[in-house]
Amino acid sequence: MYLAQLYDIFLVFYIGASFIFSILLIKKNRAIIFAWLILLSSFGITYSAYIEPYRVKIRIQSIVLNKIKEPVRVVVVGDWHIRPGKGADFIKWQVQKIADLKPDLIVMTGDFLFFDDFEKFAGDLRALTALPKIAPTITVLGNHDYGLGDPANRFDYTDSHNEISKIFSDGGIKVLADSYERVKIKNTSIEIAGFDESWLKYKNRKNIIDGFDSSADLKIAVSHNPDAAFENIASKFDLMITGHTHGGQVRLPFIGAIVEAGTVLPKKDYGRYIEDHNPPIFNTVGIGESGPHLRFLDRPEIVVLDIK
Repeated sequence: MYLAQLYDIFLVFYIGASFIFSILLIKKNRAIIFAWLILLSSFGITYSAYIEPYRVKIRIQSIVLNKIKEPVRVVVVGDWHIRPGKGADFIKWQVQKIADLKPDLIVMTGDFLFFDDFEKFAGDLRALTALPKIAPTITVLGNHDYGLGDPANRFDYTDSHNEISKIFSDGGIKVLADSYERVKIKNTSIEIAGFDESWLKYKNRKNIIDGFDSSADLKIAVSHNPDAAFENIASKFDLMITGHTHGGQVRLPFIGAIVEAGTVLPKKDYGRYIEDHNPPIFNTVGIGESGPHLRFLDRPEIVVLDIK
């Protein structure tokens, strides 16, 4: 957490200092090109750090599975990464947007924290318990919630998954960890399986299959990490909803995502709907940021999946 705070201080200092320095160079008619480059970089960083992360878009994705008679609307929000500036007020703002979309079901794909300080952000997490008042809400947990910083299972953060799960369960949000939930929406029976975090050493995928209703009209799997879509068990589902990649968080023209997210999903597929996979994978770019709170050409999103 302290490194992240130092980063924020450095960011403000850099933007301010580079702006002043470049203006002085321009006024003195010295190193004009260099001065303009510095000025443009300060504007770019300002936009990436303080504007784009808050320009949340509504992304509507039609998914035709030909499994159900009546359309089902699922709103997906991934990777909140609650932090200063993206706490309770930001969440309430997004919750109202979600309510306006009139979902039949709300799915979250994990990674609720970034900073290593559960107690500080517990109140912000509780703001998410407004979601079940809109529609049934289901979530899985992600690597940050378990304190995992990378696939090697190094515990870079405090493991807060039990505390997060309690807040959600008490607030009516169903937390799935290698388990499933049955819901009835309109006249459609839906079996939803939540895959526990792929980076965990010990998983209980067998629990997903035990008692699983394969006769359900629609079978949806939810996983934080897209790696779960490449497990053998995944082929039993009609759709896999995932997060984790942030769409790369920073994307460049003609290059795309530049940050590797620690998943077997190719970078070119970050934030995409991969229809030709078995099962089809929907990967959201998420709504928050990990590491530096920067986004560039990769706006955060609330996703509407209109499943037919």
